[in-house]
Amino acid sequence: MNDPIIEIRDLSKKFVMEKKHYGFKNIVLHLPQYIKDKSNAKAFTALDNINLTVNRGERIGLTGHNGCGKTTLLSIIGGVYKNYSGVCSVRGRVSMMLALGAGFSKQLSGRENIMLNGILQGRTRREMQNLLDDIVDFAELGDFIDAPIYQYSSGMQARLGFGIATAIEPEILLVDEVMAVGDTNFKEKCTGRINKLLANGTTLILVSHNRSDIEKFCRREIRLDHGKIIKDGNIGI
Repeated sequence: MNDPIIEIRDLSKKFVMEKKHYGFKNIVLHLPQYIKDKSNAKAFTALDNINLTVNRGERIGLTGHNGCGKTTLLSIIGGVYKNYSGVCSVRGRVSMMLALGAGFSKQLSGRENIMLNGILQGRTRREMQNLLDDIVDFAELGDFIDAPIYQYSSGMQARLGFGIATAIEPEILLVDEVMAVGDTNFKEKCTGRINKLLANGTTLILVSHNRSDIEKFCRREIRLDHGKIIKDGNIGI
């Protein structure tokens, strides 16, 4: 029986491409030019009339060339973008691994970011304390767990972000190219974590340019091209 956890209807998202950024002072000093530039700014359509239903427990590979709208779609599902036209209904706790380092406060330590990210995703401080050791062990950061994030390499940030996102056992996991960063051991650990979540019924939407990752984890492929869905079907068909 179908059990929709994500329903998207007539969803479109545009971005305004401004040639020049004005601070408040420059707006005041150059108001006529600012008004002219705003009126001449071009709109870029990132998503164009998307209609999509995702059932609980589905494993979806989101594919397409760079700039086709994949990350924008994940960001809307995850609640990052609010200003769009159409409907995006999400019925479940979402955990996201979008851009590398996204959601981290660079001045805070890894430990502090674990607590902050968990609380922002609806977990209590006590719950995050209980998950702390598991996340630290997964990330393999050692003493760096108490160092500020700006000192972390890209691989360290990826391990910590993935550890947080998967430790809270989300109902919906959104992953965008995270496994492209890291060594073989990290990728194997990610595979184990994802498989555990999938076995427990987590819904997965995975963005990856690595076809083997899509085929390994996903059963359904949604391919975007210039903001439109051009394929929605089984993997390999």
